[in-house]
Amino acid sequence: MTITNSNLFSESYDLVETFLKDNLTDPRGRYKTNWIHASMPHVNSKGFAGCPFIILTINLREDTKSFNSNKTQKTFVTKISVYSDQPTEIEEISDEIGTLFRDKTKLTDFKARELDNSPLSWTLDQNGKKVLFRDITLNLKVRI
Repeated sequence: MTITNSNLFSESYDLVETFLKDNLTDPRGRYKTNWIHASMPHVNSKGFAGCPFIILTINLREDTKSFNSNKTQKTFVTKISVYSDQPTEIEEISDEIGTLFRDKTKLTDFKARELDNSPLSWTLDQNGKKVLFRDITLNLKVRI
């Protein structure tokens, strides 16, 4: 499907989620695990696959910078938060996302792209265990 004004949120999320699911390698080699989430997973639930996991969120900015007010520049601020208890897994996943992002044959629905990231940081999970994370931000743009 293609991004239109009527499916901005759902289609942009589906495109990026599919991009990640189809191209990222799970460092722990889990078979068909759900490791990409729309919000923080419940780490104590029976279906939780464990670390590493990714939280994907997309926010939309719209800017009218043209004489044609029927078309606007949409910027999808895509935050990919990579969580793990092993720093090497975060680095591997981050490297892979960066490499995939620079591949011009991927995410072709978006015309302009920018990549940014945060340093490695940490938090505590619900059990008090230290979990490391990094936020990778992709600014994906399209004129619709």
